[in-house]
Amino acid sequence: MTRPLPDVTDPEFAPFWEGAACGELRLVFCSQCQASRWPPRAICARCHSFAFEWRQVAARGNLYTWTVVEHQTTPGIQAPYAVGLVEIAGHPGVRLLGQVTRDAARPLEIGMPLAARFEHVAEGVTLVNWTPEDPQTVDRKS
Repeated sequence: MTRPLPDVTDPEFAPFWEGAACGELRLVFCSQCQASRWPPRAICARCHSFAFEWRQVAARGNLYTWTVVEHQTTPGIQAPYAVGLVEIAGHPGVRLLGQVTRDAARPLEIGMPLAARFEHVAEGVTLVNWTPEDPQTVDRKS
């Protein structure tokens, strides 16, 4: 059995997956008040506008929380692996799930800076996962 895959044709999420396939992180923004939102919704929670647009954002964030899956629970995904909730840089409250690369030399910590890693896993499917950023690189970007 292969690993479970997202429906990249779902009209609400298709622009997200199209961006991932191009190595871009895309979010929904209200066209009226400019608030970012996730997941995509038909109406803005801030101003109640129905107008929205997809925009590319920096493919960076900070680890909000995570867990390590120690036993294989899903066919096609080998344990152990870490799954993290990542708050997108510059967009407070916008958090995405993804697998997080672990490194014995640098254990995962809440708040640590992460960079998106776009992984082509099947025909037409690119997942957004995360890897710790090099602290020296982060200092130069700040």
